[in-house]
Amino acid sequence: MNRLSRLIVRRVGRFALAAPLPEPMPFGGIPAAQWLDDLKLFATGWIGGLVVFGTFFG
Repeated sequence: MNRLSRLIVRRVGRFALAAPLPEPMPFGGIPAAQWLDDLKLFATGWIGGLVVFGTFFG
């Protein structure tokens, strides 16, 4: 047993079932904006550059 085991409480009785959550609305037929794709590509390249040059100079 670890020291956190006394903090873990098992639900019993009427609180044992999880509350059902409503299903989210899908974004299925809505095309993404083209500028958003460009922004994602730019951000990915910029962060990748930070990682690469950060390892070179770090």
